[in-house]
Amino acid sequence: MNRASSTARNRGFTLIELLVVIAIVAILIGLLLPAVQKVREASWRATCHNNLKQLALATHNFHDVNKSMPVYFGVMAERYVYPGYPAENRTKMYGGWFAHLMPYVEQNNVYDFVMREIGSSGWNEPTWSSPPSGGSGGGIRCDQYNGHVWCYQTGGGGGSGYTPHGIWIDGAHEQVFKVLHCPADPTREKHGLVYSHWGATNYMANYNAWSQGPQYGLWTPPVGFHQFTDGMSNTILFGEGYSLCDRIGKIALYSWFYSAFGIDWYQQSNTLMFQINPEVRDCDNWRSQSRHPGGVNVALADGSVRFVGGSVTQRTWDLAMLPRDEQPLGNDW
Repeated sequence: MNRASSTARNRGFTLIELLVVIAIVAILIGLLLPAVQKVREASWRATCHNNLKQLALATHNFHDVNKSMPVYFGVMAERYVYPGYPAENRTKMYGGWFAHLMPYVEQNNVYDFVMREIGSSGWNEPTWSSPPSGGSGGGIRCDQYNGHVWCYQTGGGGGSGYTPHGIWIDGAHEQVFKVLHCPADPTREKHGLVYSHWGATNYMANYNAWSQGPQYGLWTPPVGFHQFTDGMSNTILFGEGYSLCDRIGKIALYSWFYSAFGIDWYQQSNTLMFQINPEVRDCDNWRSQSRHPGGVNVALADGSVRFVGGSVTQRTWDLAMLPRDEQPLGNDW
């Protein structure tokens, strides 16, 4: 055997040596993963915190200009919140709380785009997406329903169609709003990274704070800060939640129940505790939800943001959700 071939063999790794190296690398990765996860979670939590802060400050800026918070759902008007009553409501923005906050979170272009369409078309002057057909006689009647104008042939029978208006028009409804997205939302992983249609949001409004009373249901008049008699720093304004639910998503432009907690399908206010779900699960339509370890971020009515730990009691959470219960918060807050 010559010296050259012996040297070549000595330069190689044995199977045992390779297994040892692989084992060491695996151990190092195992040690590093928790640290990487902690850094990622800290970044997520900071982003979610900052977004809530922006929404809370936007609400304050809106209040400074309009002397009230945005309406929870509907139009900003002295009489009636439904867009058809009175007639001038048809020329105003119609939708959820975020639709009215858009100019205060640097979404003026989308807001102005919608308002130009409303001003040029009105709620009762649609163009046909599909013309009526069949029948004769009668006339065409147009009714507004859920943000659409629905037109149909009367009398002679046959034919109907609708055209979108306001926040439902192309160029508005599919907008993505980064201020509404928390990267910790596990439904992003379950349903993909697509946030679209009517302002899918990870931040929900506490209906109890945005309503003048449960007797109003969705159509509550707007609330002024003077009505937070328990104190602004003692009342939750926004909380975190999972966005992509039921193949629809919680939507902020057209809120209904989809971007609120503190209200149920029967339009009754409630104070169900938040949930902390580290695993990928479906959304809960009745409460705030968080993937952050140990708690959930909330924005208070004074504009501050805090992290509420999972050790808080149901009673304390109830009191923080209600702005006029005249009870002090518990020591666990």
